[in-house]
Amino acid sequence: MKKRLAAILQATVFLLPVAAYGYPNGTPQYVTDSGPFCASCHSSVMAGYMPELPPDVAKKELPEQKHYALVRMPTLPSPYVELTPEDKERLINKAKLIDSNSAVSITARSKVKAGGELTVTVKARGGNGPVIGIMLVDRALRYQARPVSSDGWLVTGEPEVIGQDGKIQKAWLDKRIKGTPRNLNFVLIEGERFDPERNLYPEGMVTYALKAPSAPGAYTLTAVLLYGTENTDKAGFFQRPSGRILFSEEIKVEVE
Repeated sequence: MKKRLAAILQATVFLLPVAAYGYPNGTPQYVTDSGPFCASCHSSVMAGYMPELPPDVAKKELPEQKHYALVRMPTLPSPYVELTPEDKERLINKAKLIDSNSAVSITARSKVKAGGELTVTVKARGGNGPVIGIMLVDRALRYQARPVSSDGWLVTGEPEVIGQDGKIQKAWLDKRIKGTPRNLNFVLIEGERFDPERNLYPEGMVTYALKAPSAPGAYTLTAVLLYGTENTDKAGFFQRPSGRILFSEEIKVEVE
């Protein structure tokens, strides 16, 4: 019996890394620059975000395999085993509805002088709240995107964050230690409501003030939307791979 129990525990240890871990209420302690690689628990909306991976590996990062397969799994390590088959399908259908109503866009001038000022606006809608995350990065690459500062851009001040209610938010940026810079490429938009029956989804806008690189050339910029499809009344660690990574289109900015 002891040998059997030991074998079960050992198998569980090896199985657990397969499970993904999400933070459906956001990551309020990560008040710093970041990239989409940090959200390894999230599913990618498109396999094209991971061109460096073998196609079969990239496919495993999509919701159908990373999220829904775990929902439908009848045994552990699935964190959904307590749900009935009907509950599981309702959860999946709800997630698909959220995905179909989620989008992110980016706008900026197409040309700027070297060292000149550029305003970048990111608009996002989607997820089930209570927060959504926005990042400004160089490429639409799940595991190889970098914060815009890595490409020579400088975020010159704190991003202007407007929430679902149309009001400017500062609470998340105010979590920065006093005296430290607030010119981040990553922000959380908080207090987001979700009511699909009223077609109400989290949404917001983030405006970045950038200083262009000193080296002339063609640069790409893109925005990332991080959102959830499930929720919990407990903030923080949550053993369900229900999050999503969605990129805007890549835009090109010519630095002259």
